Amino acid sequence: MWKCTNCHHVELSTDKPQQCPICGAEAQKLIPHEVSGVKGIKTLNNLKTGFVAESQAHLRNLAFAMKAEQESYPQVAKLFRAIAEAESVHAFNHLRLLGAASGTQENLESAFERENLAASTYPQFIREANEESNTSVATVLSYSRDVEKGHAQLYKKALAHMMAGEETEYYVCQVCGYVSDGVLPDVCPICGAPREKFRKVV
Repeated sequence: MWKCTNCHHVELSTDKPQQCPICGAEAQKLIPHEVSGVKGIKTLNNLKTGFVAESQAHLRNLAFAMKAEQESYPQVAKLFRAIAEAESVHAFNHLRLLGAASGTQENLESAFERENLAASTYPQFIREANEESNTSVATVLSYSRDVEKGHAQLYKKALAHMMAGEETEYYVCQVCGYVSDGVLPDVCPICGAPREKFRKVV
């Protein structure tokens, strides 16, 4: 396995890649990476596949729970949320076995790099949605693009908060995902949602 020293992506291959498939860093930025207690490329690939599947199942079940609530089936919604929590445990265990989480400072740096990369993919998605006359999809993708840019800055600020031993509150817009650091806005600066649409993260 190989780890990119730029974006911290872990590539599951026996041969060293010519560049990082995530950020495009050159081969010299890729260093050997070992996972404690796990042997074999097939097992590692299975863990990676399992992580993706369990992560998707977690979010899908949360979406199913929201729909069940809207349709006045609270007991079914509760079941979907319980299963979503179980899938989250599975995904976390897979990720832990892959050795993908490092120290907090490195995790913040990795998250910062990945947010910058994510934001750069959205312009093409938005353009293609507009080309195919999917204006509502383009709007949602535009929200994601704008919010992703902010995430990178939040990680940078979090590193500064951590070094200074400071605490802050975070508020998340439930319409577009905008995250506010320390202040509950009257209106979301991305989508215009009122402050009632923000949830405080505890």
